[in-house]
Amino acid sequence: MKHSNDPNRLITLAIHTYERAVVLKSQLEQAGVTAVLHNVNLSEPVVSAGVRVRIREKDLPQALAVVESQQPHANASFIPKSLKVLIPVDFSEYSIKSCMVGFNYAKRYNGTVVLLHAYMNGERKFALPFGSDLYEKIGDSDGAIRSKALLAMKDFRSKLEKMIVDQQLANVSFETAVREGVPEQCVLNCAEEVQARLIVMGTAGTSQKERAALGSVTAEVLDACRFPIMAIPKNADASRLGQAKNVVFFSNLIPNDLLSFDLFSHTLSVKGMKVNIVPVVEKKNNPKYTEEAKKQLMNYCQEHYPQCEFTLTEVALEKNLDAFWNFTQQNEIDLIVIPNKKTNIFARLFNPSIAHKVLFASDIPLLAVPV
Repeated sequence: MKHSNDPNRLITLAIHTYERAVVLKSQLEQAGVTAVLHNVNLSEPVVSAGVRVRIREKDLPQALAVVESQQPHANASFIPKSLKVLIPVDFSEYSIKSCMVGFNYAKRYNGTVVLLHAYMNGERKFALPFGSDLYEKIGDSDGAIRSKALLAMKDFRSKLEKMIVDQQLANVSFETAVREGVPEQCVLNCAEEVQARLIVMGTAGTSQKERAALGSVTAEVLDACRFPIMAIPKNADASRLGQAKNVVFFSNLIPNDLLSFDLFSHTLSVKGMKVNIVPVVEKKNNPKYTEEAKKQLMNYCQEHYPQCEFTLTEVALEKNLDAFWNFTQQNEIDLIVIPNKKTNIFARLFNPSIAHKVLFASDIPLLAVPV
């Protein structure tokens, strides 16, 4: 963030090709939002890439409403008829917990659910995300593996329908899909197809940290997905999520975090929430710059989200995160929200992100909001 306190200072709303940037600029201006384009190749504007559409910070909520109303879909012929919640399942207890959360969310927002199970064929078979041995028998043909997956999904569906009848699960419409392929890629593809409002996935939590390895499907999807993802640890209290009141929101003190918070406020009802903003900044940052950025972030949040109570919380984020976990317990934190930037395998190996640390070392649900 810049040092200026000018409410008219510019922030980047989106980065597009020149053609799409011009269209968005026109749509914004029709809605009364001033927009400017940066990084344009003036000699050959039609081939410009990475053109920034910039707006005044105070116009952000109005601009986001324009962007959402014009959101392009991966499949232009697909127009979502309702809010979709995607729940990848492997038929374990993790899946039941994810369904409880996902079905409740769909019920609350008048949506529907898509259950997805991915399986590997005989040549590429490997351990399923949560250690299921459903298809471990050596020598099964591809047809036999698929038949087992379809039968398992049928049984799982029957189990959920019985839970609905017994009022153990929210009564919402749901459909199922069984696909062959790498699980994380199947999840990403399906999310694009249905334009998921939210993806709900399970994690091992603190009791099984040793299994939270590099190959975790949840971590792979978290790194690559452009949709909000809610990760539900096995031991999480799912009933608290419906009325989440105490939230931690990690912030790098950059304008993009404002976009992430707005998406979060559209994903969950934030009315009455107490939001603890935890700044995550590099030590090399200028202290004066950091303090100014904190002040600007708090002023913006308090002005644009008066329905929330904001607190800037300084918590030491050491390698083991002990101070942070103590804070979450003392303040009865219901949900951790992280603006999630795409990373890669090397970053995860040598410099694990806060998202990964929190994902694999907590029994508190985590919501990763794409930046």
